[in-house]
Amino acid sequence: MSDNEPIRILVVEDEPAIAADLCFVVEEVGYAIGGTASSVDEALKLIEDEHIDGAILDANLHGVCSASVADALRARKLPFFVLSGYLQRQLPEPLSGAPFLAKPYDEEELTSRILALAK
Repeated sequence: MSDNEPIRILVVEDEPAIAADLCFVVEEVGYAIGGTASSVDEALKLIEDEHIDGAILDANLHGVCSASVADALRARKLPFFVLSGYLQRQLPEPLSGAPFLAKPYDEEELTSRILALAK
């Protein structure tokens, strides 16, 4: 990545209003949207096909656990955090061991987590 290219964040979230808010905050901090996905299959395709630098990952996408997405991100050594309405300890591996932010989230904490994806 060159110095003038923005950090590209993949947003994986099945709730349109939350996805829109996440995209807004990503852009507010000066990063770019590297794609949005509302299903495991969409997310895996974007990870394979697009240049991304990190991701925000909803733990449950239309009733499907997103653990395979976490595995794909880890395989590419891409930073991510899990966003979920569940408690972290309720999540299966590899989600329960990932950085975590609970829904409903605090906007400042969300901003902090997004900024940390570039470190």
